[in-house]
Amino acid sequence: MRVSITFVFHLLSIGTLMTTLVAGFILDRKIRREPDIHLKIYTAGLSKSIGLLSPVAAILLLLTGIANIHNRFLGYPSEWYSEGWLVAKIILYAVMVFNGMFYGPGLMRGRLKVLRSQAEQSAPTNADSQIRSYNTQITLFYAVQIMLFLLIVYISVFGTAKHPGAI
Repeated sequence: MRVSITFVFHLLSIGTLMTTLVAGFILDRKIRREPDIHLKIYTAGLSKSIGLLSPVAAILLLLTGIANIHNRFLGYPSEWYSEGWLVAKIILYAVMVFNGMFYGPGLMRGRLKVLRSQAEQSAPTNADSQIRSYNTQITLFYAVQIMLFLLIVYISVFGTAKHPGAI
């Protein structure tokens, strides 16, 4: 069996994306348990730095996914959109990327803003309830992202056709 280089990069991109999800979730839990406000802010900064890997992973997944589709359907009479499992993967991936680009970063920035205002002693009176609200929304964000990721992996493994990276 021969495997294309794009398939190898696709797998590496999947690992990078999973790393950002798991690391972000772990750091989020660390922020919640940390009693020192300055360490919370520092940990949130680490989380932001690790989150910068997500767009790289998303772009690599997109490019290598397109290359894998090209490899899979090169010379075949059928079109790629006739494969239901592949269309489902693309839709789930698009939802995951949209959620990760627009919803997650806004939540992280909002919580960090409230944490910084608490550190500067200029927090609003309802800062604790704002933090609890952000924490609940961030938990939901990670739950949705991990669920989408696992659905994509499930469809990839148990799809109705051979994986597009294998030649």
